[in-house]
Amino acid sequence: MYAKFLKFLQSLKNKNIAVIGLGISNEPLLKILVENNLNVTAFDGMAEDSKRAIELKEKYQANWSFGANYLSKLIGFDYIFRTPALMPHNSYLEAEKAQGALITSEMELFLEFCPAKVFGVTGSDGKSTTSSLIATMLEEQGYKVYLGGNIGQPLLDQLDKIKSEDMVVVELSSFQLIDLNVSPQVAVFTNITPNHLNIHKDFSEYLEAKKQIYRHQKLNDKVIINGMTEKIAQDFLNMKGEVIWFNKRYPETKHRVFLQKIDKLGYQPRNSDDFIEICSVNDLRIIGSFNRQNALASMAAVIDYVEPVNIKKALRNFKGLKHRLEFVREVDHVKFYESSIDSSPERSKNSISAFIELQRPLILIMGGQDKNLDYSGLGKSIAAATDRLILCGENSSLIDESLKNESHLVGKSYCETNVQYVKDYKEAVKMACRLARPGDSVLLSPAGTSFDNFNNFMERGNHFKKIVNQI
Repeated sequence: MYAKFLKFLQSLKNKNIAVIGLGISNEPLLKILVENNLNVTAFDGMAEDSKRAIELKEKYQANWSFGANYLSKLIGFDYIFRTPALMPHNSYLEAEKAQGALITSEMELFLEFCPAKVFGVTGSDGKSTTSSLIATMLEEQGYKVYLGGNIGQPLLDQLDKIKSEDMVVVELSSFQLIDLNVSPQVAVFTNITPNHLNIHKDFSEYLEAKKQIYRHQKLNDKVIINGMTEKIAQDFLNMKGEVIWFNKRYPETKHRVFLQKIDKLGYQPRNSDDFIEICSVNDLRIIGSFNRQNALASMAAVIDYVEPVNIKKALRNFKGLKHRLEFVREVDHVKFYESSIDSSPERSKNSISAFIELQRPLILIMGGQDKNLDYSGLGKSIAAATDRLILCGENSSLIDESLKNESHLVGKSYCETNVQYVKDYKEAVKMACRLARPGDSVLLSPAGTSFDNFNNFMERGNHFKKIVNQI
C-alpha cells in the first residue's frame, strides 16, 4: 500500500498543489510533498514575520502565502489540501473547485492509503475517550496500534511504518468528515447534539457532516451506533456495514447490542435477548454514566478483534484522559477537578451528572466562549448539583440566565444558589477555597470554548491546574 502512496505522489509531478493551514496535521503533509520535489504553495493566516512562519520557511522549500489575505493567491491549483478549520463552502475553495481543482485533505489521503484496519470515532461528545479506550483494548490484545486524527497526532507520516496486521484508531471531527470520500472500516458514532454552530451553517450541516463517517463503507465493514441517538439511529437502513448498537437496540431491530444491566456491562447477541457479561461497572476507573456509554461503544467496536478478558483488563487499567474530569489535588479535604474539555453546555451537563450520581457536594467554576449553542437543561443540572456557582468567561451571563430559568425544575429558587462573578481563574480558585467545606469537590467545567482567554482547552486546563497546585 505504501508503494501505491508513493506512486500517487509521483502522479502529482507538474501539478500545482496548495496546502492550506500549517497546523499539527498539515505540517507532516507539507514535509512529504516538499521532500518529493513537488510544486507546493503553503497558505496560512499567520503573519509572515511571525516566529512560526520564519521557522517554516527555513525548513521547507515551498512557495508561501501568509497574512490576513492569505487566500487571495489561491488561483490556478490542481490539488488543494484544506485544513479542517477551513470549511469546503469557503468562496475561494468553491471558485477553485469550479475551475477543476480537486479539494481533499490530509485525513482523506491517509484513509485512502492506510494498509491497516481503521477504527474511526466521531460524535459530539466522548470521541477522545472512546478512541483511547479502543486503542487500549486493541493493545491489550497484542496489536501494534496507531492512535491519531483529531485527538492531536497526525498519522500520514507514519504510513511507511504501518503494516496490514496493525490497527489504526482515528478520532474524526465534523470539520474533517464534511467532504470525506472514504470511510473507516469500523465507524463509531458516540452521540449527536448541536455543536460548532458558530462555524457550521446550521445543525443539519453538522449532522450530515458527521454521517460521512459511514457513508462510504463497504458491506463487510461495521458501524457502531448509539441506539438512544434518534437522529442517527433512524438512518440505519442506509448503513452498508454491519450495524452494532450500544445503550439499546433501535426499535424493531435484532442486531447485536452492548448495554448495561444493573451493574454489569456486556451484550446481547444478534436475534437474542440473552445477556453476556463482560465486566462490572466497578471495573471502570472513569466516572459518570456518559463514560460507561463510551466504554460500551468501545467494547462494541473491538468485540470481534479482542477477547472479553482483555477488554476487561483494558477497562480496569484505563485512567481517563487529561482535562476530562481530571483529579488535580486535595487541599484541606476539598478535592479539585478540571474538565477544560467541556466546551459546550452538553459536555458540562455530562460532567456535572457524574458528581450528582456520586452524591458529592460540589462547587462549580464555569464560563468560556459561546458557540451559538442551546443552554437548555444546563441550569437544571447546575441547580441539582450545587448551591455555589462561580462564573468567569464570556458566556457567564448565558449560564446564569439558564440557572435563573430552570432552578424551579428541581424544586429550588434561584436565590438558593450563591452565584459569584470573578475576573479570572485565580480569583475563581480563591473564591472556591472561601466557599468550600471539608468533603466538597470543586469542578472546572466551562460550558464554552477556551478562545475568550486561551489558545486551546489544554492551555486553559493547565493554567487552572497550576493555580490549584499553588494553593
